[in-house]
Amino acid sequence: MARNKTNTPDSKLEAAKEAANKKSYSFFEAVESLFVRIFRWFSGIIDKIFFSTKYLYLFALALAVLMYFSVQAGTEANLISSLSSAKNMNNLRVQARYNSESFEVSGLPDSCNVVLTGIAANVNSAATKDGYCLLNLEGLTEGTHKVSLSATGFGDSVTTVVTPSEATVTLKKKTTGQFDLSYDFINSNKMDSRYILGTPVFATGNSKINIRASQDTLNTISLVKALIDVSGISGDFSIEAPIVAYDKNGKVVQAEIVPSTVTADVKVSSPNKSVPISLKLSGTAPVGYSIESVSMDHQSANIYASQAVLDSVEEVYVNLDLSTINGSTELSLSLSLPNGVSAADVTMVNVKVTLAETESKIITGVPIVYLNNTNGYGASAIETTTVDVTVSGSAAVINSITKDNFVVYIDVGGIEPGEYTLPLQIATASSASFTDIVNNAGSKYAVFTLSQPEIKITLVES
Repeated sequence: MARNKTNTPDSKLEAAKEAANKKSYSFFEAVESLFVRIFRWFSGIIDKIFFSTKYLYLFALALAVLMYFSVQAGTEANLISSLSSAKNMNNLRVQARYNSESFEVSGLPDSCNVVLTGIAANVNSAATKDGYCLLNLEGLTEGTHKVSLSATGFGDSVTTVVTPSEATVTLKKKTTGQFDLSYDFINSNKMDSRYILGTPVFATGNSKINIRASQDTLNTISLVKALIDVSGISGDFSIEAPIVAYDKNGKVVQAEIVPSTVTADVKVSSPNKSVPISLKLSGTAPVGYSIESVSMDHQSANIYASQAVLDSVEEVYVNLDLSTINGSTELSLSLSLPNGVSAADVTMVNVKVTLAETESKIITGVPIVYLNNTNGYGASAIETTTVDVTVSGSAAVINSITKDNFVVYIDVGGIEPGEYTLPLQIATASSASFTDIVNNAGSKYAVFTLSQPEIKITLVES
């Protein structure tokens, strides 16, 4: 009789492990079998598609549809990209194409605006080019026309839109007119003021110039001038001067000037002469003080002007306003030049002014003189024939003044015989016409006060 195995704990553990190993092996075998069956099924499908005419056509059709939609989507994306970029080009020039030898054109727009559109790279490239708006007038006859503007110079890779899109222009036939040629010196402020410019001599030998334009334009021309640039000149010179036409308001007239320039020869001189410098006083000195003496570091100046001006100028001045000083002082004063004098070799004069306390004295019995009695009338004073004069100034000035240094007078020029009350006037003896109350000679810095401002006289025929 056989003996049974003992069911010990170890034997039970071994039996459990063996059972588990059998289950795990069976699970992996099942998974492997499933993958094999799926692969065989997919392989069969592929064989049917690629090796069966019916399924091959269906696969090709599906692939073609897929590729079509892919390409179409890309094309639409590129189209959207190409239309998304634009740039404004403002204030561009307008150029007309026409027969400028025969016609004059008016009505051209001053400028135009262009919108560039296209792919961004093309738009940016076109914007750097020297584009403009064109009005093509070739083939048009005299008269008024409405013409479209087009953009040119931007290339063919962009689309352009022009504003304004058209313009109304007028073509007029040109004719020739002859005008007198005059001149203007320009940039005179850049020329040494000591120089005097002579009258230009034109190389053409005459002062006539031809201008081609429409008759309407020719009728507006008032002046035709050669513009002679004199900046930096230092002697006689010759220059090619541009010619410009002007209307009566001084506005430039656009016209064809033949020739457009002229050679001008100009003589340059520098006439001058030496004249004394005088001091002109104005205002009043501080209260209680008068001028005792004035000295200047320049007594004369060499002045530059045309000969006609030089002949009329006998002296130049510095002006001293006594109200601006508080006592004895030294100051620099600008030389005042008469009209027409362009320059002088002295521009500033250093003046030393000495003040002293004011004193006064009375000169009695100064005779009254009748001035400008050209008709030889007899005159008799109703009140008096003399007047007293108070002289004020520094002691050094007034002590030297006598009746010989000034004159008291009445002016009877231009009046008829009769009884009059006339103002008394005073002038220095060295004043030839006695018309200025100017202190010269010994009375230079004195102040004169008459004891009465006027006098009654009777003027009778001799």
